Amino acid sequence: MAFYDRRTLDGVYSVRQSVNHIMNYRFAEERMMRMMAGWIALTPEIPVKLEMAKQVYEDALHADALGKRLPELRAQAQVSRPANENFASFIQEIEDKEEWEDTIERLVGIYRVLKPHLIAHYSAHVTAANPVYEPPTIRILASMLKEETAHVEKGLVLLGDLVDSPEKSRRAAQWQGHLEELLAASGGVTGFSTDQEAPRKAGRS
Repeated sequence: MAFYDRRTLDGVYSVRQSVNHIMNYRFAEERMMRMMAGWIALTPEIPVKLEMAKQVYEDALHADALGKRLPELRAQAQVSRPANENFASFIQEIEDKEEWEDTIERLVGIYRVLKPHLIAHYSAHVTAANPVYEPPTIRILASMLKEETAHVEKGLVLLGDLVDSPEKSRRAAQWQGHLEELLAASGGVTGFSTDQEAPRKAGRS
């Protein structure tokens, strides 16, 4: 007779926690898609415009896939929910960079702060997810991880082309530091850092 470690089978997240996290992820993906779509007309650099357009489409697909997963976990489809008001304010801070000359700040917000943060959470969720009832979530997040990692790689190349002076480098670093402080204060996309997840309640919801 085979024996299994039930802690592994149970996973870290209850069904309710997975639902909440998926809603949180969908909020981030949806807002990221919307803000980047709005920035396209405000961004003078053609290579940045073209890459943003591609990523807007892929982030829209991410939001849709997450939304379709929710009813499979006994929740309402296509619901987005921020973990808390502080995370929503952090997202708004990124989005508010709408001046013609704000391309560096926009790229820093997305490619140095938000997308790397999401990648860390998606990776942690895939590692900890329940292998019995979460394979669809794992597949969705694994696909998103691949695309988001490619987004960051391309975005950082574009940002590197723009940060071509010590003054611009300082400007990018200062904005990054400001956003990272806001993100840390919010607890991140789920309200908890990747190494400080809320403890799983006994039983399943």
